[in-house]
Amino acid sequence: MYKPESKEEEDYLRSYDPGKYPTPAVTVDIVIFTLNEQNRLAVLLIRRKNYPYRGRWAIPGGFVEMEESIDTAAGRELFEETHVSGVPIDQFGSFGDVDRDPRMRVISIAYMAFVPKNALQIRAGDDAKDARLFEIVREGGKIRLHGEEEEWDIEDLAFDHDKVLRTAIRRLCNRIEYTYDAFALLPDDQSFSIGELKRIYDAVLNKEQDLPNFRREFERKYVREGLVEKTGGSEKRDSRRPAKLYRLVKTQ
Repeated sequence: MYKPESKEEEDYLRSYDPGKYPTPAVTVDIVIFTLNEQNRLAVLLIRRKNYPYRGRWAIPGGFVEMEESIDTAAGRELFEETHVSGVPIDQFGSFGDVDRDPRMRVISIAYMAFVPKNALQIRAGDDAKDARLFEIVREGGKIRLHGEEEEWDIEDLAFDHDKVLRTAIRRLCNRIEYTYDAFALLPDDQSFSIGELKRIYDAVLNKEQDLPNFRREFERKYVREGLVEKTGGSEKRDSRRPAKLYRLVKTQ
């Protein structure tokens, strides 16, 4: 905690009026990426229960409490919406357009989290009517969000969450080449095949990777550097030869 350097400064701080300037509210929004049952990139959305944008789908999030940091708030909101903790969560941007929230001046700090589909427990929070996974469908520069019973254009999201989600997708595509985001989406980073990891890259980048090239890059970037090692095990799939299994040894 900050300590005044003089009696004069202590008096100044004691008499300072925090209401002198208008104070914007601060929120956190958490873009929760996972893979659906078809191994396609998906995002968790909540249906808003209250005004504004009542009934519209939105990115999970909420207001930062006075006695918590923004990182703590993001972790809390993630847990409240998914019942998941201890997963990678990274800040990727801030959004502060003056009219982004019709209630008041609100600045949002946006995070992205990567949750394996087998670890995701979806539940709606107090201010949410529903919570569901939506597949991210990217075609010809357009993005649609496809659920089990409905499909939406990204522009139909509440607030400016179309902008937030577009930015998150773009950052994820850029980050996957130099971070461990792909490993975070594995059901088990201590026992996986190259094919499993490739499917994650395919889903994130929205295109199928060439398997021989992907295998060579995997060997160069991870195995030779000692970041990934063989477990000594393998798994049989269909009529193909058994796939060697690997484990993640250390992260960046």
